[in-house]
Amino acid sequence: MKSTEASRLSATWALGARYTAARATSLLLAITFAAGSLPTAALAVKSSQTDSQADTQPARGTMLIPLTPKIDTAAPSASQTSNGTEKSNDPTHPAQPETASCETASADDLHPQPEKSSPELGSVEAESADGSEMTEGTTLKGTIQMVADDTEYDQQKNTFLGTGNAIVYIGGQDAKLEADTILYDQNNEIIDARGNVRILRDGRLTTGSAFKFKVTSDEYLITKPDTEVQGTTVIARKAVGTKNSMAFKTGTVMLPQPFHIVNNIFYGPLGSAESFMQQYQHPDAYRPAHPSFRFKARKIIYEKYKENNNLTIYGGQVMFGNFGIPLPKMVLTASSAEQRAVMPITPVISNNMQMGGTSIGPQFNFKVGKNGVFSCAPLVQLGGSQLSKDNPNYKKLGAGVRLGYVSDQVTAHVAYGSVSNMLVAEYKYRFSKGLLWQSGINRYIEDGVFGYRRARLLGEAVYIKSVTNIPFLTGINFRTAGGFAQDNPALLNQTPDLQKLYNTQGNQGKLFALRLQEQITTTTQPLFAIGDNVYGAKAYIYGGAGLKGYSTGDSMGLIQAGPVLDLKLSRLRLQTGYTQTGISGKSPFVFDQFIQGSRSANLNGDIRLCKYLTVGGQLGYNLDAKALYQKTIKVAIGPDDFKLLVSHDTLSGYNRLGFNVLYGAPVSYDRLVLKGSPDCGKLGGI
Repeated sequence: MKSTEASRLSATWALGARYTAARATSLLLAITFAAGSLPTAALAVKSSQTDSQADTQPARGTMLIPLTPKIDTAAPSASQTSNGTEKSNDPTHPAQPETASCETASADDLHPQPEKSSPELGSVEAESADGSEMTEGTTLKGTIQMVADDTEYDQQKNTFLGTGNAIVYIGGQDAKLEADTILYDQNNEIIDARGNVRILRDGRLTTGSAFKFKVTSDEYLITKPDTEVQGTTVIARKAVGTKNSMAFKTGTVMLPQPFHIVNNIFYGPLGSAESFMQQYQHPDAYRPAHPSFRFKARKIIYEKYKENNNLTIYGGQVMFGNFGIPLPKMVLTASSAEQRAVMPITPVISNNMQMGGTSIGPQFNFKVGKNGVFSCAPLVQLGGSQLSKDNPNYKKLGAGVRLGYVSDQVTAHVAYGSVSNMLVAEYKYRFSKGLLWQSGINRYIEDGVFGYRRARLLGEAVYIKSVTNIPFLTGINFRTAGGFAQDNPALLNQTPDLQKLYNTQGNQGKLFALRLQEQITTTTQPLFAIGDNVYGAKAYIYGGAGLKGYSTGDSMGLIQAGPVLDLKLSRLRLQTGYTQTGISGKSPFVFDQFIQGSRSANLNGDIRLCKYLTVGGQLGYNLDAKALYQKTIKVAIGPDDFKLLVSHDTLSGYNRLGFNVLYGAPVSYDRLVLKGSPDCGKLGGI
């Protein structure tokens, strides 16, 4: 029957209003939950179409439908409580209060659309009806207005149908449902929209091919949804949800921009480190058209109500074609300024904080707070050396351990190896961008123009300041440091080549003293620059100065400068320079002697042998002592978007590993759950 039948409805609805046992939640809440109560930005605007565009369609029929209960004289069942909640006879599933966030729903509870009531404009999977009753103690309120090219009421089936540019407005709310056809089944309390579905609320939009909503339980089903979550596009085969949760099934997540997973990138060749910096600054420009790998996950859960540790990934895999590398469960904090993913178990292949040999074993990681990670690694030590001069190459099989904690402000590690019989530790605390405290035991620590130096004990506050916008210079960097140190010349017994670089005559053994230093470095603008990024060359001048004072009364100062030539010759990348240094005074410590000499040369570069292999290294030569003070071999292995970095320092005997991963392709998943409130441990259960 047509909309003229609306006059018959007033009596029917009036009878329904006399029954005080209300049996459904409001449709107003239904659309609110479907279009406005998902996790943040879950229904963000996906196009520039405005609400007014849909309103310009000619509407030949309009129905104003009051949302009052249907007539039903059945008494409440004994299984229901006085407040309308259902009692459970299963002791393992006790009844929950009506307002509890633990209530879950299933798409199987959704009733199918009545047969022959509307054309099949959308693809909705059949959902079985369970005949569930509505909850006592609630009242339907408000009205909805249905506008369409053709409106129809079927008295026998008690259904309202809008066909052709159908729109449903929610009384008193800025909410609207648009579709080719919209059916409201009064008997089963189902809203069913088919074809070009658009759900708008407060300017936010989600789209799909079909939408089903069960008024009695706030459950809904969206077929082929397309929406946004925190700027990330989510596409799925279907989505099922309630007011507290929404689960996408069999789809993809496309991130707004590519992301990096990096570790120790400067352990690789010069070209690889420069490539990372370019990728980091302009990731879209380096997004590969055909990624060499892809990520997929069995289940992704985003718990919006949590501030920390709110994103969990289960069953992740890195896929190289049909070959997959499984990943353990990962937990991270979504929307954090610095993401720090945590895998429960990761492999370790390292020198165990530079104590010699190679240590292998698992590392167990635990999330602490918003960005903290605590780790513990039991290790097997293969080879190594004692620090005694009598037996510098003593090697055997041993055991070791490493503990660590890393957060935005703190970096702390401690390690021990039985072969080296050495304890190595470090602690760094960053007060601000330019101010930090750094300390270590038997640990190499950065020392500005003096490179990395290894003391038995060192602790100092460091302040770094950069000044830019200076004519003819790229900038000036200032470094101020002050603290204490204790020497141990035996630390230099790692290799015979390293021992030759230091003067240990007349040293005072394990001397303890205070140390204060000031450094300044600068680089000129290019003296000349020719060519481009494929074939090109440029030159500039580097300069620096440093002054150290000690509580022993000693002092040492240096000033240095020299030219640097930078070359790019297709696959060959070179950077070479010469440095002239003037040195005055001396240090009472052995570890912070200046080993480069008054005249030195250096060479850093690599050659790209093929897409998957780049080989390079770094050399530093003391022209006065006629000895190398730096000799490192570096290799980058893998495609451009997945590089494994390996380096070997022949002077110290240390091996280092790093990686650089760039990913900007969709992440496929079997199930993605958006949770607006906890569900009593049933993570993602809908």
